[in-house]
Amino acid sequence: MATPRHRLVDAEIPLHYHIVSRCVRRAWLCGTDPSTGINYNHRKSWIVSRLKHLAKYFAIAIDGYAVMSNHFHLVIYYDPLAASTWSDEEVAHRWYEAFPPRFNGEIAEDQKPLMRSCLIENRLLLEKRRQQLGSLSAFMQHLKQPIGFRANREDGTDGHFFEQRFYSGALLDDAALIASMAYVDLNPVRANITRSIKGCRNTSIEDRLAKIRNTPEALEQAIGPIVSGLGELSPQLPLSLNQYVQRLTSLVEAQSSASTATNKAREKYMVWQKQLKVLSKKQRAFGLENSLTIWIAKRSMRFLESAIPST
Repeated sequence: MATPRHRLVDAEIPLHYHIVSRCVRRAWLCGTDPSTGINYNHRKSWIVSRLKHLAKYFAIAIDGYAVMSNHFHLVIYYDPLAASTWSDEEVAHRWYEAFPPRFNGEIAEDQKPLMRSCLIENRLLLEKRRQQLGSLSAFMQHLKQPIGFRANREDGTDGHFFEQRFYSGALLDDAALIASMAYVDLNPVRANITRSIKGCRNTSIEDRLAKIRNTPEALEQAIGPIVSGLGELSPQLPLSLNQYVQRLTSLVEAQSSASTATNKAREKYMVWQKQLKVLSKKQRAFGLENSLTIWIAKRSMRFLESAIPST
């Protein structure tokens, strides 16, 4: 039996989460279909674009993502109470920016003020919109449904595109967060699509490498979210962009030349392999042993899940 979402996502405490959503039957609906040879890689950009758009207005921050041929990963920071602090005007603004009125397929900017005013006057609907903007499940629904509809129109078919349920695992400390971000960003490397982080397309590391090219000084700054609807509430990561890029690069290099790597590089790579083994288990939560012990005790769970090995 699937674990209820309220036991997986904390209803009061802001946390980072690793999320995975798969195409139905794990079919290659965003890559090259092995049975027909048809290439659907262009759909990956649909997901990335939709993701970045919605994340500006929901109570989440995107710290990492990777869109693969039959699934996608997210590393997010989610604040379940943030929406309760937004004014009525802000809720209305966010809603009609996320889901703008359209006329003949074009965004009707002139209709937004009236739509916002009507929403503010409708108290029941306004609170419903507030709850939706503050809901992780609603975010995932609004992320995936339009992609499915668009793909079905392209294929001249109907039915589900993504599996209805998505996986979410809480990231309880910095060790789990950084390990999960690397796990997500290096998906194309593990899938043998590329042998360098520069070849990791449709990932958050692609965005961050582009940021370095455009803003070199960002290299020494702490890593912030790719996009966020939480503003100043979005936490910075506990390492610089330079440190993170170096970490990913060293992991890729150690993987490709494990036999010739230095003892120190080989040691780090072995720790990474142990972290991968833990992260692939799709646990309810990830962290160092102390973090997991506290998390499980608060939820009266019986078993300690595998801890993230420290570097």
